[in-house]
Amino acid sequence: MRSIIEKYRTILVTLMICAVFLIAYILKNASHPPAEETLATTTAVAVEKEVKPEAAEIERREKVYVDVKGEVVNPGLYEVGQGDRLKFVIDRAGGFTKDADQKLMNLAVRVTDEMMIYVPKIGEMDMPLEIQSSSPQEADSGQEKLNLNTASQAEFETLPGIGPSKAATFVQHREENGPFTSIEEITNIPGIGEKTFEKLKEHIFVQ
Repeated sequence: MRSIIEKYRTILVTLMICAVFLIAYILKNASHPPAEETLATTTAVAVEKEVKPEAAEIERREKVYVDVKGEVVNPGLYEVGQGDRLKFVIDRAGGFTKDADQKLMNLAVRVTDEMMIYVPKIGEMDMPLEIQSSSPQEADSGQEKLNLNTASQAEFETLPGIGPSKAATFVQHREENGPFTSIEEITNIPGIGEKTFEKLKEHIFVQ
């Protein structure tokens, strides 16, 4: 019996040493993942750190509400970012319908809070000749002219002699009667007579 043990002792010792090294190797890999896995994890964390500030910036942007009417697929009230381009808002509303007169829409305009956007049908509105041939001209005071069909109440209040109550009547008239077809149409608004029109005509236009 002793001779058998001595015969295989060397083999048993060798197997035990191999077992010890194998266990040590397994424990080492378990506590230290492969370099490729570590690199992938580090890269993912770095990408996440780069993306988060951009997402946070979007979240911090002021939200505004705009009212989209006329020839769009889904008219209605939309929450968008302050300063978004009109094209983005039209896309949110499902895009133009086949009857929309797209040539009258300036898709590069930045939207503001309480803005009403009206997309007319083809042939519904004819721009005045001076508007067709050039972009809205500046008023004598150096201020850009105000589009009666897109201006918000706050923007109407910037006009000479127009306070909050009169500005509200501009918006109300537009909502109840549709877009203005000419600047002279403002004289149909209660409280806007010829004298007021003379003061405003150099500061407004229709598009």
